[in-house]
Amino acid sequence: VRGRCSGCTVGKDSEWKLKEQKEKLGFVCPILECAGRSGVDYCMRDCEKFPCEAFYQAGFPYSGRFLDVMKSMLKSPS
Repeated sequence: VRGRCSGCTVGKDSEWKLKEQKEKLGFVCPILECAGRSGVDYCMRDCEKFPCEAFYQAGFPYSGRFLDVMKSMLKSPS
């Protein structure tokens, strides 16, 4: 949202964004917080645990149905 939110950032560079979220929104994005803690930039590409419970519990940015499809696809042999 222009002027109110600067958008998401990569996980490895999340410290400033988490601070901004806490100040402006009163909470932080659990997905970004986890990515920063785990040292990954983009969960879908970089995290072996994707999709994890953090995504299911947050309910964003992906739906549970999408996460189920991704989980199934990632488990099946290529």
